[in-house]
Amino acid sequence: MITWFAYEYCTDIAATRDFYHDLVGLELIWDEPDDIAFVHGCVQISFQRAISLERPNGWAFQPGWSQGQLPGAPETEQVRSISVALSPIDFQKAVDRLKKAGVETLRTEPFWVGYWSFVILDPDGRTVELTDPKSPRT
Repeated sequence: MITWFAYEYCTDIAATRDFYHDLVGLELIWDEPDDIAFVHGCVQISFQRAISLERPNGWAFQPGWSQGQLPGAPETEQVRSISVALSPIDFQKAVDRLKKAGVETLRTEPFWVGYWSFVILDPDGRTVELTDPKSPRT
């Protein structure tokens, strides 16, 4: 098996843990005062604490939006973003937890762009797209 590693920064380890583990549902594999890591399938993502980060002013560019899959797509910035594909059950559970927690969302409900998408901002303002690529359009 091949594992893909991604390295990011965050300003608050506890908020990052709560967001990615408790709300999104990623498996926590490392938890230290200044860094934290999660695994999902063959991807491991770790966050190292930074004193400060430049917070994006809006949503990150997502390739499908400019091709017309998202009518009324917002203005975007060319900043980093994360996309996480979840099983249909895990996707719905994550959406429910995130909505209940009051996390900032692009749209209030998941939307269809060739797959189900739910776009949110993490605690540092990073765009995170949760996807359900398996469920059909209803």
